[in-house]
Amino acid sequence: MSPRFFFRRTHAWCTAFIIGSLAACTNIQNDRTRTQTEGAVTGAAVGAAAGAGTTAAAGAAGAVAGGVAGAAYGNAVANQKAGYAAHESALDAQLSGLRQQIANLQEYNGGLRAMITSKEKQLATILASDRSAGPTVQEFDLRTTINTKLGEIDGRARSWQETIDAHKAVLQKATADPHSADLQKEIDELAEQRAEMLRQRTKLAAIPDKLKQ
Repeated sequence: MSPRFFFRRTHAWCTAFIIGSLAACTNIQNDRTRTQTEGAVTGAAVGAAAGAGTTAAAGAAGAVAGGVAGAAYGNAVANQKAGYAAHESALDAQLSGLRQQIANLQEYNGGLRAMITSKEKQLATILASDRSAGPTVQEFDLRTTINTKLGEIDGRARSWQETIDAHKAVLQKATADPHSADLQKEIDELAEQRAEMLRQRTKLAAIPDKLKQ
């Protein structure tokens, strides 16, 4: 048997082997196992083809060597896939939690706006009443409730800033992730909601000052 004839026979066998074996790999349900098997199969076939131009023994040795190298490559790819999947899952959880935090802060800001409307009405009632005898019970209530709320807002502002900084720290470690842009967008939205809370604080703090009029 001439080397040329042997090479042709081996090349044909390798091609059939790759097609048949890779087709069988599609039936493997576990992604990691499938990736490892595909690497080993392809490596073995390529190794056999590389040695086919010399002797049958060389072809067999090439198949073994290629199989080992292919299995190692398949294992590396499988590990990489597993790492990406775990990272994406963690970032998805980060996004989910962040969106819930945004919703919570939006709801809190809605409550602040409602409180401001209520206190402005209370202020109007006080200013329309007889205040010649000195501060009234309503004035005391207005100042007290507003001061208490301002202290609460200040505490929340610090807490929300810490939360924003924590999300930014996660983003710095995930800049190459496809979901990093989504994370940045949600962080910006949370920061905007915090800024809105501080704008509402300014409006609320200005109400008692109108009692001096």
